[in-house]
This record gives sequence, structure tokens and C-alpha cells, in this order.
Amino acid sequence: MNLRLLRPAVVAALALVSQAADWPAWRGMDGLGVSPEKGLPLEWSHEKNVAWRTVLPGRGSSSPIVVGGRVYVTTQTEGKGLRVLALDAATGALAWDTEVASGALHAHDLHNMATPSAVSDGKSVWVLFGTGDYARLDLDGKVVWHRNFVKEIGPIRTNHGYGTSPVLLDGRLYLTLMHQGPSWLLAVEAATGKELWRKERSFGAEQEAQDSYSTPFVLRHEGRTELVVAGGEVLNAYVPATGEESWRFGGLKVPHPYGRTIAGPTGGEGVVVVVSSGFQNRGSTTAIRAGGKGDITATHRLWNQAKFSADCPTPLIHDGLLYSVRDDGMASCLDLKTGEPQWQERLFSDNIKVSPVFGDGRVYFQSGQSQCVVVAAGRKFEVLARNSLKESTQATPAIAGGRIYLRTDEALYAIARKP
Repeated sequence: MNLRLLRPAVVAALALVSQAADWPAWRGMDGLGVSPEKGLPLEWSHEKNVAWRTVLPGRGSSSPIVVGGRVYVTTQTEGKGLRVLALDAATGALAWDTEVASGALHAHDLHNMATPSAVSDGKSVWVLFGTGDYARLDLDGKVVWHRNFVKEIGPIRTNHGYGTSPVLLDGRLYLTLMHQGPSWLLAVEAATGKELWRKERSFGAEQEAQDSYSTPFVLRHEGRTELVVAGGEVLNAYVPATGEESWRFGGLKVPHPYGRTIAGPTGGEGVVVVVSSGFQNRGSTTAIRAGGKGDITATHRLWNQAKFSADCPTPLIHDGLLYSVRDDGMASCLDLKTGEPQWQERLFSDNIKVSPVFGDGRVYFQSGQSQCVVVAAGRKFEVLARNSLKESTQATPAIAGGRIYLRTDEALYAIARKP
């Protein structure tokens, strides 16, 4: 196809389709967990629809990302090596394996230093580890630059270890640390690692409520692009270029002593959703109208629900509905604008830490034992398939190129629908 013979609008549309085939960060484009792809696999097992399985060294909870025909994933080996792996997305063959740093800090038994997911623009890969090490690598696996925010800014003081993924936007890499110490949002020049700005994020929360393990997302609304961050009982939106605060929504304190934020905020269709710690199902989910300036706590709240709140999994927005799954395996679908429940059903009996993702008209819910219940997207509850790999996982799936990529404690899988 000769692109010079096509109209500019057609060329732009083709470029958009090409980009849509990638999953460049945790929960994909803008961190929303939504893929536009069709023809995705519905059913799988060890014997069915596995295009390839590659055993991974070490262990990690980071999710795979898929960019430019490669899958990138981080891991921590037994010798505390903090490594980045690049695999061929078509075959699972290892392209390179680079150790960026070594060491370990305190973390909950469920995860380790390889919990933050990588991010890529197709020209470089950026990684972050729970030790505070963050780096840029080129496509050959060479470390271009390497920094450590613990050494440069100060220690990490969370109860369960660092777990926030980096965000890449318009040539800037964004990192957050929200903990029982000076909390901040940091922007660095992605190409060089040079610090551009750092904004304090300490809002008077007490004890564990200061801790946040959530990852920011990119909100695009009415011509504005904002970086939305949740933690310290506050939800904020920032201007990405300058770090100026666009708006702030407070009042997210929870009625128990374990008020840390784990689930990330999400947004879409003019609504932003934030989860206040759902520990033991005692938290709440709040929806607000996107936009506004300054303190919007009293003006932009749409609804608040306590019954359906997760603790760890980040909710998913698609076509006027909000999908979530509690850590006890109870999934739900709410009307995005009103909070009215459409359905609530038990999908799993094991502990759930994995966030749901959307693709091909379906919502993929995955448990900590790699059981995946595929539900038809919509107001009527309908299970389309129940799949299992019988391996432990804490990693959210990635969708790219007609495949679903699943990371377990043992291996990385490419699930593909076979003719």
C-alpha cells in the first residue's frame, strides 16, 4: 500500500489502528485497561490456544507490555538481580535479558521488587523497581541511563513495599511515591532522566492511610490532558507539563485503620472513579464528574458505593458501565453515571489482586490462580468462558495483536485463537 496516495485523514486512521495493536504500559494505553481489538481468544488451557509459553527467571508481579512486536517484562531473581526481559511477541523467543540493578527492600510476601510494570514508546523501554531504581533501555537492551530515587530523594516507608508503575507521556516519565514520609509526584525527561519538576503530595492523612500503591492514569477530557493520582485520602489532577494542580477531590477517608490506597483511579466518558481502601470490603468507590478547577469535593461527586469496592484490583470503564472485582472474588457491574448496580456475581473463591481488562466486547476477570472468567460486556450477566492455567499470578493481562499475554509466577503465555 502506497501511503502517499492516501488522504491525510486515512493515513492518520491507519496509524491509529497500528498504535492500537500495542499495550505500552500497565493496563494499556493511558492506563485504562481497554483494548479496541476484535477476534481475541475466548477459551484456553495448557492444551488449547497457547501460542507459546516461555519460562521466566525469578519472579515478579509486573504485567507484560507489548510494543513493536516485542513483549517486555521485569523480574527479580533469587540473587536479588533486577532484570528486564525482551521476548519476541510472535514466538516467545528471548531477544535479550538485562540486569539493571540488584538488591531488595521490604515488601509483602505476595510481591517483590519487580512489581511496577515497564512502559515503552516503541523506541525505548523504561523500567522501575521497588528499590527505587529506574532506567531507560534501548531496543538492544543497553541501559541508556539509570537513577535511584531512594538514594537521591529519600527512603520508602510503606507497610507493604513499593508497587506503583511509571507513566510515560509526551517525552516525560512520571513516578509517584506516597508513603509514611514526604510524598511526591516526580517528572523526569524520558530521554535523559533529568528531573523536570517534583510536587509534594502530603495531605494530612495519618498512619497507613498515607500509603498508596496505585498507579496514575492519563485523563483526556474536553481538550485537556491531565495526570490523575490517588493517595493520602485525596484524588488530584495535574498538568503534565508543569505539575500544576488542576483540581483536587478530598473526603476519601475510610472508617478503618487500614486506609491505604491500592486500586488505581480510572476514568472515561466524562467520569473519574476512585477507590478508597476496600480492605475486608469496608472501603468505598466514588465517581466524580471530570473537569473543574481547584477543590471540587463539594461540587463534582456523582455517587458513592460501599458494597462493591475492591481493595487491590483497579475498576474498568466501558460503554457507560463500571466493572470491578473485590478481592474475595465478587464481581460487579454498575451504571457509570448513577452507581446503580446492574449485576453482582461471585466469580472466584480465591484471593484476587488482578485488575480486569476489556477487549472484543468482553471483560476478562482473572484470579490469583490464573483462572480467567470471561464475561460479556453489558448490563446482563453472562459468562462466556471459564479458563485455567493453574499457576499463581498477581499480574494484569495484556492485549495486543489479537493475543492475550498472561504472566504467572512460572512463565509468560501468549494466548491466541487458533483457526
